[in-house]
Amino acid sequence: MVNVLGIILAFGVIVYYEAPGLIKRKLWRELAVLILLVLTGLTLSILRTTGVLYKCWVDLVGPVGGSISRLVGLRF
Repeated sequence: MVNVLGIILAFGVIVYYEAPGLIKRKLWRELAVLILLVLTGLTLSILRTTGVLYKCWVDLVGPVGGSISRLVGLRF
């Protein structure tokens, strides 16, 4: 539980630091992207910390990325 609160605090500090400048300069699209990335990162971090996600997200996304790169002709 302490780990989850620490994660929430860390992401909250990031938003607290970045969001006011974006709002002041009326950069609404950048603010939306920031919120989307923070929510995605927060969700994945909490799921990983609580043990819901046992695999690393790279293991989950890797095969999809390999398929797409083969589809467009990239080889690695």
